Amino acid sequence: MVSPNTQIEQKDKVVVATIGAPQVTHLEMEELCDELTQRMRYDNTTLFVLDLAGVEFLASACLGIMVTFLQDLEQVRGRVVLANCGPSVAFLFKVTRLDAAFSLYDDVDEAIEGIDHGCSPAGGCAATSG
Repeated sequence: MVSPNTQIEQKDKVVVATIGAPQVTHLEMEELCDELTQRMRYDNTTLFVLDLAGVEFLASACLGIMVTFLQDLEQVRGRVVLANCGPSVAFLFKVTRLDAAFSLYDDVDEAIEGIDHGCSPAGGCAATSG
């Protein structure tokens, strides 16, 4: 079951998961990615935005879970992008070089537009926050 601090909603063909907790543990991220994986498998959803506006601290163990989710998505030509990364979260992705795997957008609308048009980190069309 997903944390009560997390809301998942469908916006057209994109699923937006908004995390409202200031700290995200690896268990919370695992529950969220499990829920999103279920949507991928049973609802044929392949486009996901993780809205991290409320997140101040992301446990480093969350990164492995997110990478596994990304790899599962790549097998069905899906994508996941991040929106509203605060400075510490954006720094974590930059220092681990995972900003090359996950596009970072300034807001959800921009993320939806980018993912909907097939933008990828290598394509250079993602705006980097922070």
